[in-house]
Amino acid sequence: MSATGEFDEAELQELQQLPLVVASIISAVDYSTISESKEFDAFAAFLEKAGAKRRKSAFVAEILDEVVDADHDAFQKRCTAVSSAMSGEKPVETALKQIKDVGLKLDKRLDKKDARAYKDFIVDVALAVARAHKESGLPFASPISKVEDFHIRRIQQALGL
Repeated sequence: MSATGEFDEAELQELQQLPLVVASIISAVDYSTISESKEFDAFAAFLEKAGAKRRKSAFVAEILDEVVDADHDAFQKRCTAVSSAMSGEKPVETALKQIKDVGLKLDKRLDKKDARAYKDFIVDVALAVARAHKESGLPFASPISKVEDFHIRRIQQALGL
């Protein structure tokens, strides 16, 4: 049985959607609509290139085979949901809970190597999006904003890394 056989259809969909969830959260947390286009392009390019990089793990390869393309409308919709959330809504916290749940399922159902490969892939998505647009015009500024870095660390923690 393949590693994806450890998951039901709904769980597989969640695994396939997680890169989009992570990319849109990282893009939206700095509330910069200027950078969203560059960040989406970086996300789409990363998914395309990631296929070759992540083929080392059969599990990640299977998931990537099912991730069709980066969906700009879904990305934009999630970014808008984060940036326009009312005080009672917590889209970032909801996404982090989803990420944590996925991380726990991976640890429970897969061997450590496959679980780690998928988790690293998700963190790489976040880093690719965060690095797409330098948030400051200063020449020696970090390519990742402090708020993006904070949320990348939260994603890593949610994944159990």
